[in-house]
Amino acid sequence: MKKILCALTALSCCFSSCTKMDDEYKPYLTNGEIFYTGAPYNLETHAGRGRIEIQFTQSKDPNITRYVIYWNNNKNKLEVAPDKNVIQKVIVNDLPEGDYTFQIVALDKAGNSSTPGSAITTGSALGATYESNLLVRRMAASNSKAGIILDWASADTTCKYTMVSYVDNTNKTISKKVQDNSAFRDTLADIKQTATSLQLKTAYVPLKGIDTFYATQTVQINLAAAGYICTGSMTDYTSATLTGPYPWNTTLRIISLYQLELVDDDNSHDVFHKIISGGTASYYGAFGVVFNMDNTFHIISVVNKYGQPSSNGRSAELDPSGVNQFDPVSKTLKVKYWMNQPGATHRTSFDETFTMK
Repeated sequence: MKKILCALTALSCCFSSCTKMDDEYKPYLTNGEIFYTGAPYNLETHAGRGRIEIQFTQSKDPNITRYVIYWNNNKNKLEVAPDKNVIQKVIVNDLPEGDYTFQIVALDKAGNSSTPGSAITTGSALGATYESNLLVRRMAASNSKAGIILDWASADTTCKYTMVSYVDNTNKTISKKVQDNSAFRDTLADIKQTATSLQLKTAYVPLKGIDTFYATQTVQINLAAAGYICTGSMTDYTSATLTGPYPWNTTLRIISLYQLELVDDDNSHDVFHKIISGGTASYYGAFGVVFNMDNTFHIISVVNKYGQPSSNGRSAELDPSGVNQFDPVSKTLKVKYWMNQPGATHRTSFDETFTMK
């Protein structure tokens, strides 16, 4: 008898509990049960110029009749019909440059929507500010007998190509498309010998982007920046055992548009003036030659890279009796200068001709 009473009591409690649960949820079910359609998934955004492409995988729910894309705190929306392709791409146009949050809601024939907040993604619309921060692909220009050498730095995959424009020997403007993103060397053999600039335009497509953006720059060229064979004479007034290194392999390396430093390619491979000391290759310590030029290729001064004077009292000075000019047609530089030590005392004189390689 006791077992029967216990069973009846437990059953009564169960019915009582269920009744309480129904009472708690009853206010939410006054209009019947809520049905949610399947939500889109695998959302992506692809940046564009004043626009954003939204990509998503459509729900497999066959009753869906439209997708509504909301942004700007749901103040703006765009409705699209289901696509025959599983993956749908939709472009939202006329967007000011900036970042956006999008919510996609699926709706079926009965007006039921997908679960709110189940399909949210963010993206960026790009424009003038983004484009103004882009830089042309890095490149170093130098001269040679064969023409202007362009040493291209490597570029990432967002760099699609660079257009190089210049004036050739017939005064015709040439545009050349560079698409190789690896580091490499190219030579403009037909460029006008006196050309002092190039125009670069680099095209970029952002990662997963849908539009192309450009960076432009006019690159100035110092036609005297090149590799040379240096010949000439050198006289050290303090020691007859110190003589000139000629012929001497050198590079005039650009510091700024009108400033070049003399690099010893034979011995130190740095900015030092090579000498022969008792038959052995050497160089003057703390003495590196820097040529300052004007825009007509005249050498207007010579200074010591390591100070005027350096720590050991050495300085450089232009000898005004020299030609002291670069000829862009013959591609030769003739210059005379002194190494002073101490003070303004001319210790060594140089009379050199640089013939471009």
